[in-house]
Amino acid sequence: MIAVGKVNIGKRRSKNEDSVFVSNEPVGPLPNLYIVADGMGGHRAGAIASKLAIDAFCEYIESYSNANLQVEENLILLLKRGIIHANHVIYGKGIENAEYTGMGTTITLCTVIGEHAYIAHVGDTRLYCMNTNQIKQVTVDHSLVQEMLEQGMITHQDAQEHPQRHVITRAVGTYEQVKVDTLKQPLNGVEYILLCSDGLTAMLGEQEIHTLIYASKPNLESIIDTLIVKANDAGGTDNIAVIIVKKGEVSTLC
Repeated sequence: MIAVGKVNIGKRRSKNEDSVFVSNEPVGPLPNLYIVADGMGGHRAGAIASKLAIDAFCEYIESYSNANLQVEENLILLLKRGIIHANHVIYGKGIENAEYTGMGTTITLCTVIGEHAYIAHVGDTRLYCMNTNQIKQVTVDHSLVQEMLEQGMITHQDAQEHPQRHVITRAVGTYEQVKVDTLKQPLNGVEYILLCSDGLTAMLGEQEIHTLIYASKPNLESIIDTLIVKANDAGGTDNIAVIIVKKGEVSTLC
């Protein structure tokens, strides 16, 4: 596995509240780890929440360096408990300091083992997989617009442009408890895994992202730079966080 991650402040925000973590080397018992977090909650608090979530999660994972992850359920449980621990840390920080009360963050992370990605997710940061033929959103947004979409109240086109598309229904740190989604994604036929904040997906549609990735030079850093430039050209209304993970040999089917 090889991966690159970057954060850009965008064109409209005065501060950056997104954070990324990229490790192609082991983190505790995990062989690799990729995380995107998009913070929120008043002056400086969003940036603190997103960084704290990543730091707390990684510290938790590292404390289980001797964990036996041969059993798949143990691996999934470890990822889930890592985010629950991060939720506890951020929520506690908000209780201790009134300046940070109510702060929170989205988080989307994965580790790749063999031909599968193991994913844990809260909020509207996303994970996609793709090859030359297609792009597929793997995570499901925890957002008001997603709920409206699932209930048939709006169309996919409406969702892309809805004025409340940034309203999320789940976050890490805002409440004492958090519900975490976990997924196991087969990677047969997948060439790239993309993790990103809504600063990218609110500005660029899925097909445009796919086209840009495959039209760019086969260099992960230049691909990310292209995505960020295009998102800013489209308005850059939010911070932009992007991680691209590249696999080795692939077949033609996702």
